Amino acid sequence: MGNHSEILQNLIDSFAKLPGIGRKSARRISYYLINSDEKVSRRLSEAVTEAKNRLGLCRICRNLTEHEICDICSDGNRDKSLICIVENFSDLYMFEKLNIHRGVYHVTGGLISPLDGIGPSSLNLNSLLERITGDGVKEIIIGLNHSVEGDTTALYISEKLKDSGVKITRLATGIPIGGEIEFTDEITLKQAFVERRNF
Repeated sequence: MGNHSEILQNLIDSFAKLPGIGRKSARRISYYLINSDEKVSRRLSEAVTEAKNRLGLCRICRNLTEHEICDICSDGNRDKSLICIVENFSDLYMFEKLNIHRGVYHVTGGLISPLDGIGPSSLNLNSLLERITGDGVKEIIIGLNHSVEGDTTALYISEKLKDSGVKITRLATGIPIGGEIEFTDEITLKQAFVERRNF
């Protein structure tokens, strides 16, 4: 199979579209799959298909789940009066891995970015406002990245909630400006969460 195979190029292009995978990694993964036993590629294909068919979004917080309501939202031991707002599932996973939040979450599904055409209506924010009016929420923890988009989204949320009577806090800036929660070391993230401040 030559370097100019359209089939190979299509495979490489497909992997290169995944977040965090550049052209080199995409080529390496493609070569690995082609050279490996057929069982490897079949298992990968089946795992992707099963995930796409069986995983959905929690009706309450928009976390990934196999059920209508995710394990976190249905856990009676979680403090439903504390909601931590995160951008995506990776960020939620980091907070859960560190076991620093005993409340529940709300996944926005992105950040406000006017340059990219992403406004508040593109995000999962209306359901957050509904949760706050009906769930006896005492504190909203804004667990968004300290970036222009993260700051814009945090400001929008705080403006929308300013008359709600709910305490609004934000992660401390131990997380570097422009840094992403998903890639922040555990000690820094833990400290930023513990030392969160009023917003």
